[in-house]
Amino acid sequence: MSQRFKLLLSIVGCILLTQCEKDDVCVEGDTALLHIAFYDKDATDEQPLPKVVNKLRVISVDENATVNTFTDRSSQDDILIPLDSRKNIGDFILISNSATEDNLETGQIEDIRISYTPEAVYISRACGFVGQYTDLGIEQTGLSSWISSIEINNTRIDNSDEIHVSIFH
Repeated sequence: MSQRFKLLLSIVGCILLTQCEKDDVCVEGDTALLHIAFYDKDATDEQPLPKVVNKLRVISVDENATVNTFTDRSSQDDILIPLDSRKNIGDFILISNSATEDNLETGQIEDIRISYTPEAVYISRACGFVGQYTDLGIEQTGLSSWISSIEINNTRIDNSDEIHVSIFH
């Protein structure tokens, strides 16, 4: 009887092992972030010259919080900004030389509005849907402080490594 039990257990074990599937692990990525690069407005080369923004702070007006994709008040020549996939407009405040004095924000303050069309793209069962954005638009909504011009390089946001917007200062 023990031989039959061992044989039955071996057969059941083999059947169970052959029914295993590969792990459902998502390695294909997440929702893309808006990639903004900063350039020298006075550069004369054909290729734009990156220029650092000192003590940069980016505030999402809608979230009433600083953007957390980079260290707040750090010097940056490019940044990644998350967009809200439930909306089609995001308002942001970009502050150069940011500091706080007497509980007030100081520095050169620039208001921008980013418009876009969110899309949910199905990747796989493991990954589900990721957000992508099309029809990217950007405008300065306040008085110009430190930004000279803004250029949109790509109106489709589906890859965070690609620079979507160039800001000259």
